[in-house]
Amino acid sequence: MKKILSILFLLFSLALSQIDLQESYISYKGTHPLHSWEGISRDLNFNMQCTGDHCVLDVSAPLESFDSGNDGRDSNMLYYTESLQYPEVRFKSESFKFTGNFDTSIDVMGELIFHGITRKIPVKIVLYKNLDGSTITDWGKCSFNISLDSFKVSRPSLLMVKISDEIAVNVKLKLLNK
Repeated sequence: MKKILSILFLLFSLALSQIDLQESYISYKGTHPLHSWEGISRDLNFNMQCTGDHCVLDVSAPLESFDSGNDGRDSNMLYYTESLQYPEVRFKSESFKFTGNFDTSIDVMGELIFHGITRKIPVKIVLYKNLDGSTITDWGKCSFNISLDSFKVSRPSLLMVKISDEIAVNVKLKLLNK
């Protein structure tokens, strides 16, 4: 019986290694005293490797794929983040225990790699099931804030006032079930 459960868990874990790119995204939100904005990317690279009930996540997105709805703002973001030299943002987790249970949260430590700098950050990943009509979908989401100064990103100014140092990051992943 334990062997069957282990095999089922392994198959379930492998099923989680793909995401629906139409529904999944990473977004960032920035502010300035005169306005705020949000840039969204659906061009995600996602990998979740599990051995038994211990897993490792690796999620990344090219900076050029973020769209705020304003070409000038997006161009500025690419300039100030030096996207030609540092083309992606990436999160790689340390190993964490995943029992296959949804409607729960998992505290995960990992490395955020942005602008050529790696910082250890804690992330709370919320896993939940959503019943949409007769279909059940699995979702994972997390939110955290970063400091542009801590990643040595120069902040642009508008009317001689710099944008806020703090950027809110939101990640939502729709997991594909095989």
